[in-house]
Amino acid sequence: MIIKYVKEYGSISNKEARQILVLAESTTKRFLKEMVKEGLLLEEGERKNRRYILANKE
Repeated sequence: MIIKYVKEYGSISNKEARQILVLAESTTKRFLKEMVKEGLLLEEGERKNRRYILANKE
């Protein structure tokens, strides 16, 4: 769901991911961090302004 959203809108924030997944902030943050670690997403920005984008544009 996160990848689909990023493909459609270009990026996603923790808040947007939380609304899509209907999970706690800490759980959503953990999912996003794991996706970055796996090379699926890249982080842009700091703290509250952090956005996640696709790591490789196909």
